[in-house]
Amino acid sequence: MGVTNNLIEVAVGSVSNRGNVDTLDKLEEYLQPETEVFRSMFLYDESFNGYIKEYEGTYEIDKIILDVDVKDEDLTNVRALYSYILDEVESTYTDIWFSGTGFHIYVADLFKLGPRKDLPNIMKLTLKNKFKNYDIDVIYDRSRLIRAEYSYNTKNNTYKIPITEEELFNFNYPYFVGKAKVDPREHGKLEVRYPYSFDPYWKDDIIYVENKDPIKPAQKPNGTHQYTSHVTCVQKMFKQGPIPGERHQTVLRMVSAWKRNGVTQEGAKALIGVWDPSFNVGEEVDRILDTVYSWEHTGYSCNDNIMEEHCDSICKFYKAKDYTIEVHNASTMSDDFSEFVKRDYEEKSFDLNDIYNIGSSYKFTVGELVTMIGDTKLGKTAFIQNLVAKTHQFKCLYLSLEVNQKLMWRRFCQIAFGATKQKVTEYYAKDNTKFIQDAKDKLGHIKILTVSPELNNILDVITTLQPTVIVIDTIDEIRVDYSNDPLVKTQKIVSKLKEIAQQYDVMIFAISHISKSAAFDGTLTRHSAKGDSSIEQKSDKLLGIQAPNPESKARVIESIVARDESGFKLRCYFNHETFQFVQAE
Repeated sequence: MGVTNNLIEVAVGSVSNRGNVDTLDKLEEYLQPETEVFRSMFLYDESFNGYIKEYEGTYEIDKIILDVDVKDEDLTNVRALYSYILDEVESTYTDIWFSGTGFHIYVADLFKLGPRKDLPNIMKLTLKNKFKNYDIDVIYDRSRLIRAEYSYNTKNNTYKIPITEEELFNFNYPYFVGKAKVDPREHGKLEVRYPYSFDPYWKDDIIYVENKDPIKPAQKPNGTHQYTSHVTCVQKMFKQGPIPGERHQTVLRMVSAWKRNGVTQEGAKALIGVWDPSFNVGEEVDRILDTVYSWEHTGYSCNDNIMEEHCDSICKFYKAKDYTIEVHNASTMSDDFSEFVKRDYEEKSFDLNDIYNIGSSYKFTVGELVTMIGDTKLGKTAFIQNLVAKTHQFKCLYLSLEVNQKLMWRRFCQIAFGATKQKVTEYYAKDNTKFIQDAKDKLGHIKILTVSPELNNILDVITTLQPTVIVIDTIDEIRVDYSNDPLVKTQKIVSKLKEIAQQYDVMIFAISHISKSAAFDGTLTRHSAKGDSSIEQKSDKLLGIQAPNPESKARVIESIVARDESGFKLRCYFNHETFQFVQAE
């Protein structure tokens, strides 16, 4: 095929089952009926071990892939794009694939860049510019996986299939969906073509990543670094350079400060490239920059735990600790509130009263930390699962750190369908395709993580999956590597969760146990959470669950703390058979 690198990453069954390494020519062996298969966009060299974060080798492509989404079944954009390509190269250099929802246009490697460490950035910049007049998804992140040819799409029961130029221009969208429903093996042997070009026709279109000279810090006469009095902590972070395991967190804070000082997004990216050239190549930087530059708040304060570590008395904000203080006039406050009401209350919130009739509105909104407390075996997890299962409009990341994903999935199925565990197990044992597909459709907004991340690494997961709702089940199971003191650990976790909720526009539901004294007393208050007072102080809403006795099915869910909502008491029954909470009449 004319390539130097020959290793790809393969995921079978789900895009989350990644980390498998094989040669490109073995990809066809993974293609089986009704099986989802994904492959990496890039080819890696022999040093690749399946963990992209550890990879320091070169990247290469076997073909150019253009991902074209279709809106409202309108094929105008994909037809115009393909016509544009045919104006420049012969059709023999191209392939067209219907992915089950959109289209992938394959073009032979007409750039001929070969293996390079900076190839991901070059591809993104080049494709964005060359096809700027067309609506395409530039998917050349270094860790991106794409659906393999002939792979099955479990969401809509379709296959990724090749189509002809004549079909593209002469048939409408439903035709391709119908064709993709049929197993392509019924039409004969599967053939995966890897178009290859001997001439770099698009060489002049390449946009190379500029290599910037390092910025040399000012020096005192004795050779030590001269810090200024403006946000000295950020200067120290920059001077210190990247530390393994802390790079993401450090970049967030530096970029936030640079943005406040008027540095453009491109300028911030260039500075990151100076700070750590290897980090600037990855798609993670782009995600961080897009996130920070979309923030409507000021960013990190002097009281942030990482900013504090680099605090210095020469900083002009040192005495007052007021780096985030801003003065707003009536006009800006009015505009901000108007945007908040329209965006957060209509698009990024849900009302408990819409799920259970509690008599008045009780909204959960992005930016909030909601903590659920209660004694063991009362159904804290199940109640949050009920809320998540019924809010299909939000992508949810569920950190199930006490219960494995198989059990969690079965319980979600019980809740969604009001079924017993025996019935759900039976449906799956008998390969009831309708039930299984309905379950995937109803619960497709939920992703479950069962491995406890270290506190600072939660952000890596969020920037990758971009959920709106995050569930932490439970707080105690989050790892904090730098603390063995349970009280300090709780303080750090809760403070970080609150910070994440506000800065990433997500709503976080955290589950916590109660103290032994609260369990003995039998009454829940704002002081009942296990640990110190940080949970009650940081939580925007504190929910409690109680039962009259351990054998009872009756439950009372109540609002113990709410900053901006009236309280409620929800009386219901916990059905152990279906894991549903049924409101008492």
